Amino acid sequence: TKRIQNLESRLDTKLFERLQREIRLTQSGEALLPHALNILHEYDNAKQAVKDESGEVSGKLRIVASHHIGLHRLPLILREFASSYPAVDLQLNFLDSESAYSLLQENTADLAFITIPKKVRDDFTTHLIWQDPMSFVCGKDHNLTTLKRIGPEELSQHNAILPSQSTLTYRIVAKVFEQHSLSLNANIPTNYLETMKMMASVGMGWSVLPNTMIDEDLYVLPVADPVIKRQLGAVSYNKKRLGKAAMAFIATANQFWEKHPR
Repeated sequence: TKRIQNLESRLDTKLFERLQREIRLTQSGEALLPHALNILHEYDNAKQAVKDESGEVSGKLRIVASHHIGLHRLPLILREFASSYPAVDLQLNFLDSESAYSLLQENTADLAFITIPKKVRDDFTTHLIWQDPMSFVCGKDHNLTTLKRIGPEELSQHNAILPSQSTLTYRIVAKVFEQHSLSLNANIPTNYLETMKMMASVGMGWSVLPNTMIDEDLYVLPVADPVIKRQLGAVSYNKKRLGKAAMAFIATANQFWEKHPR
C-alpha cells in the first residue's frame, strides 16, 4: 500500500480504484501499465545479459504449454533437456493456447508451446513449427460409420465435440462450415482433447483430433475434403531477451523432432 501511495504521489494521479471487493486500474493506471511492463522487461533483460556472460546454462526457465503439447509432444524433450542441463530450474504450466500471449507479455513466462496461427502477431517470434495433421473421427458405433463418403453436409446433421469458439482449432473447422453455409452443432465445448476423444469414442458426436491421438477406440471418417491441419510450435515475446536456457530448450526440441518426426 505504501509503495502504491508513493507512486501515486510521485505521478500526482490516482492509479487504482479501491472498491468494496476489488481493486482495479484507473484510466491513468491503464496508461501507465504498458510502460511499467516495458521497464520490468528491460530490467530482466539486463539481468539476463549479465548472467549469460558466465557461459553456464542455468537459472529459471518458465515454459507454458497447451495440454495437448504438454502431454503428447514435450515429455521426452523435457527428460532430455533436464538430463543435459541439470542446473536449469525448469518450470512448466499448462493452459489454453490463447492465454499464453498475455503471460509472455506480462513476463510471467519465457516460452509458450501452443497452436500457431497462420500469421503470428508482430510483437511475438516463432522459434519452431511442427505440423499437426488432424482427422474427422467418431465412435465405432456412430451412424456416420455407415456412410462411404462424408462431407460437411453430412457432418452438420450430427453433434460435434469441439473446443470452445475462442480456439484456433474451432475456427479452422467452423470456417469450413461457413463456406458451405452450414450450421455447426457443437453444443458441448471442451478444450481438453483427451476429453473430446473420450466423448467421441462413446458416441456423443464426431470430432476433429490430431492423428497422433487416434487409436482403436476411434473410427476415422472418410472425409476427403476438407483437409484439416494446424501448426504447433514455440513463441516468445519480442521485448523479452531469451537466455541461454531458453535457447538450449528450443535447440533440444528442434533436434529431437528432427530425429523423431511424426
